[in-house]
Amino acid sequence: MTSILVTGAGGMIGARVAAAAERAGYDVTRLVRSPAPGAIAHDLTRPLHRPPPHDWVFHLAGNYAGASRRALKRADLAMAKNLTRWGGARNWVFASAAEVYGDVDGIAGEGAPTRPAIPYGEIKLAAEALFARMTRGDGKVVILRIGEVYDRHARLVRELSSRLKRGFCPWPGSGRVPVSFVHAEDVAEAFVRAVERAPAGVSIYNVADAEPATWREFLLAFAERLGTPPPVFLPRPLVRVYALGHSLTHALAGREPALTRHAVRLLTTPKPLSIDKIGRELGYAPRWSGIRSGLKDVLNGVPHHAQDGAAQGGATRAPA
Repeated sequence: MTSILVTGAGGMIGARVAAAAERAGYDVTRLVRSPAPGAIAHDLTRPLHRPPPHDWVFHLAGNYAGASRRALKRADLAMAKNLTRWGGARNWVFASAAEVYGDVDGIAGEGAPTRPAIPYGEIKLAAEALFARMTRGDGKVVILRIGEVYDRHARLVRELSSRLKRGFCPWPGSGRVPVSFVHAEDVAEAFVRAVERAPAGVSIYNVADAEPATWREFLLAFAERLGTPPPVFLPRPLVRVYALGHSLTHALAGREPALTRHAVRLLTTPKPLSIDKIGRELGYAPRWSGIRSGLKDVLNGVPHHAQDGAAQGGATRAPA
């Protein structure tokens, strides 16, 4: 039976990927940072020695996309280096991101220029290069450049739900920035397809919904599903100042900020992706073609704003 080691298996996407691989009949080992039943606990920022070799490694462990360059080097890049130094697999799938392209002009295919606009994209691109050097013989290295992932448990969905229901959700700019979103279950399917159909050598694929949308379309559909007022679209300079204050107050409180200057740049960078190649070569076809159908699935059962407000004695205003 084909064996697969899944890093970051305790995370939102990693858990979905591990479950999908098991459903496909593979022998899955979960690698997580904190101890969990049936999983190997290890901090990947330290050298890896314990796991035996596997046929495949799915690498998904990583940091928040709005994190600083310093934090990403200490986490994501260190993890990639430790995994590749361990080298305990012939075949690899790396969860990269659309942010490697930077500001996309039109729709990015896999051959589009890579000019990252934020540290997250820079570190993902550096990690791609590390994994690309892991091919040997008929081994496979598959790099998946993943769009904006949404899921019931995604940080994006949790924070948007909370702020929209409280009555104040600031957003940088007009929101008319085109983005390729993707449901977490479709990301998991892409990993399984890579095992089944990827060619030998290094291959790169975009993973996204079939229909790009703008952040504004996503946010308005999100608020409509929740029954809340839409976000407040603010001029970018004002949001940058807001983000600076938010980061400072959270730093003083010893908490990770949700809105950083890198996060603002992330939310104002266009990243529509073409999925023609992954469809043609791996047979990938997203179950949810666009955000309307995807959000219907994700937000099914989330309390309605009016019910939530009534239960809490009315909406309150809160900063991001």
